Amino acid sequence: MVVVAHPGDEAFGFGGAIAAAAAAGAYVVVVCATRGFFDSRLLDPAPAPGGRNRSYAKPVVWRNLDTVREDELRRSVALLGVRVLRMLDYAEDELASVKPDELIGRLVEPIRMHRPEVILSFGPDGVTGDADHISLARAVDTAFERAAQPLAYEDDIEEDQVAWRAAKLYHLVVPAEQLVAAGEGAPAGYGSQQGPTLTLELGDLAGLKLAAISRHVSQTGSDGPFSDWPADARDRFLATESYRLARSNLPVAAGVEAAADTDLFSGLD
Repeated sequence: MVVVAHPGDEAFGFGGAIAAAAAAGAYVVVVCATRGFFDSRLLDPAPAPGGRNRSYAKPVVWRNLDTVREDELRRSVALLGVRVLRMLDYAEDELASVKPDELIGRLVEPIRMHRPEVILSFGPDGVTGDADHISLARAVDTAFERAAQPLAYEDDIEEDQVAWRAAKLYHLVVPAEQLVAAGEGAPAGYGSQQGPTLTLELGDLAGLKLAAISRHVSQTGSDGPFSDWPADARDRFLATESYRLARSNLPVAAGVEAAADTDLFSGLD
């Protein structure tokens, strides 16, 4: 399961990991907190944590507002091999104003429903410093723990949504060495302070990641992403993705140091 804040995050940040997991046969779910645009109706609370789409108390509030960016997201995840896309319908740039317990509960529900072994999301720096990324990162960290607590949100989530303990939580990391390829083109505030514990070599999947990014025309423009980059710099930048193991529920024998991960699913055999 990959949990992101905006359409485009799944491709720009996590596209390689998603494509690699799907190619290996994993059932991949993407949860996106916003539709990537602001509509004042999205500030109204969702009718229920599990998300029936229409509010009976306020019928004008629909949670399936059509947007260009959502359509781009659906095209992107289809390329990457995602099985399920879940939209939480919050307004862009407003996650920091959402009650933390509400946002955590909205994330606990899909974790319990889809039962992922591995969850990927942003770390505490949000990679770009974006406030939505940072707010979501805090909520995901807590949801990872609370999804395993049987009595957490028992009054808000359907009875069949039993507790689920995911094995691992990874934070996306963009190390300084990856930004070397960007040179002066690197956005201000982009990158991570913490180093990775796992770096994925994408190989041919880098091209698939680029294709998924290219589906977000509203973000990249008609010329496509990296249009002003030399091809070799672009390819170096897209060649790897890095992650930091933030939480693990895998058992480690007493007196034995945990082995370094070689891929996202290390230790799950």
